[in-house]
Amino acid sequence: MFKVFISSNQTEFANERQFIKKQFEEDFFLKSFFEVFIFENSPSYGSSPEATYFEEIRQSDIYIGLIGSHYGNIKESGLSATEEEYDAFHSSNEHSFFYIKEVEEMDAENKKFLSKIEPNNKHSSFKDENELISEIRKSLVKFLSDSQKDNENYDKKIIYESTIDDVDDEAYNLFFDLLKDDDSYKKLRNVDNKSYSLQRIGAGEEINGIFHLNVAGALFFARDVTKFLAHEIKMVRFKGISKFDAIDRVDSSSTLLILLNEFERFYKRNTRSGFFIDEVSRVNVDEYPIRAIREAIINALAHRNYEISSSFIEFYIYDNRIEVISPGKLINNLSIEDIKNDEGIGHRNERICEMFYMTNYMEHIGRGIPQMIDEMKSFGLEEPQFSEGKDSFKVVFKGTDDDLSRAVGGTNIINLKDLGLNSRQIEILTIITNDNVSMSYEDHIKMFGKSKPTAERDFSKLLKLNLVKRNKKGKNVYFSSPDY
Repeated sequence: MFKVFISSNQTEFANERQFIKKQFEEDFFLKSFFEVFIFENSPSYGSSPEATYFEEIRQSDIYIGLIGSHYGNIKESGLSATEEEYDAFHSSNEHSFFYIKEVEEMDAENKKFLSKIEPNNKHSSFKDENELISEIRKSLVKFLSDSQKDNENYDKKIIYESTIDDVDDEAYNLFFDLLKDDDSYKKLRNVDNKSYSLQRIGAGEEINGIFHLNVAGALFFARDVTKFLAHEIKMVRFKGISKFDAIDRVDSSSTLLILLNEFERFYKRNTRSGFFIDEVSRVNVDEYPIRAIREAIINALAHRNYEISSSFIEFYIYDNRIEVISPGKLINNLSIEDIKNDEGIGHRNERICEMFYMTNYMEHIGRGIPQMIDEMKSFGLEEPQFSEGKDSFKVVFKGTDDDLSRAVGGTNIINLKDLGLNSRQIEILTIITNDNVSMSYEDHIKMFGKSKPTAERDFSKLLKLNLVKRNKKGKNVYFSSPDY
C-alpha cells in the first residue's frame, strides 16, 4: 500500500481535498493500492501541527500538490505550508505530482512557486473535481507501472487499471480452443475461476483481491486492447505494385488470436488460388505458402515493440509481393544473418511468445525466420528479404506473374477467379479445402454478416461447379470438399 500526501492551500481547496479523500476511500482501484493523508482529518498526535505533517511527509511515497489562485499564509521560514511540505518531501523522494486549477488570476508567490517546481515535476491542469481525480488516476497508474522492475519485460508489466471484467469471453474461449493437444493447461478451461486460469498461464496477477491483466494478457484477452496500450495492424491490398490504389483494407485492434483469424480471411480473399484434379482428389495451389505468411504475422505480433505507441504493424499485398513491417528493431545487437541461421538470443516479449507457444500457432520458439525461408523455397519462390529501418523490421515475400503452375511442374491450374467466383465464395472454398473442415449456412452468416439467402446463393454456385458437396445430418445442412 502506497501512502499519498495531499498538499495545498487548505482554505482555497477545502472541497477538493475532501473530494479526493472520499474518492480514495471508495474507488476500487485507488483504495486497492493507495492510502491518502489530508491534515484536517488526521487524529491528534499530541504534538505540534508542523511535527505531525512533517512526520506524515517522511512516511509518504507520493506527494500531490494543488495550486490555484492563492499561495497561502507565509510562515516564519518565508514559505507557505504547501511549499515547506514540498521541500521536505522532495529532499528524499521524487514522486511529486502537481495539479493546477484553471483560475482567472494567480498571485505572484504562486507563480514563483510554480516556476520552482516546473523543472523537476510534470503538472496537469483541471477545471473541476472530476477532471482533477481523473488526472490523479492517470498519474498514479503511471506511478505503479514505473514502479515495476526496470529489467522486467514490458509485456509482463501489470496493467493496474484492468480487472477481470475487461476479459473478452470470445478471446478467452478461443485461446483454450487453440491450445496444443498435449498442453497441460487445457484443463484450466473447466475451472470456474477465470482469474485463477489466467494467472496460471501468465496473463496477469491478483493483487489485494483484484485481478489485473498484464500487457501480454491484455493483448490476448482484453475486450478493448487499445484501452490499455497501442495495438493495431493495417492490412491493405493495393492494385499494382505501388501504394496508389487500395482495393481492400482492414484496420484491426482485435486480440491476437482473433486478429490472426481476421488476417487469414483478408489474405485468402486477396491472393490468387487455384486447383487441379489428380487421379483421386482436387489439389489446391496458392500464390504464396500460407504458413510462411502466417509465420511473418505471428512474428510481428509476438516481437514488435509495443512501447512504440505511434506505430502499427503493416501487412501490404501488392500484385508482385507481400510486405510485413513491424515497429522495433532486432534486440541484443542481433544481425539479419543471426536470425536467418536460427541464432536468435532472447525475446523482446517473452510472455507473449510463451503464450503463443502454448497454442497450435507456434511450433518452435525461435524457428519463425528459418521456417519462412524453408516454406518459400519449397514453394518454388525466392526466400524472403529481411531488413531493418530506423525503428522497424521488414519482411518482403516476392511473388511471380505466372499462372500458379510453377509449384506443380507446369500442370494446368484452374484459377478460382476464372470461374466467376466472388471473394466470399473463394474464401469459403479455400477454408473448406485447406483446413479440411465443413461449413454450414450459420457459419457463413457469422463469418460474413450476410443473410441466409446470400449464404444459399454462395453455396449453390459452388455446388454447380462441383467444388463442394452438400451433406445433411438430421436438420443440419453443411458443405465439405467433394470426392473425386
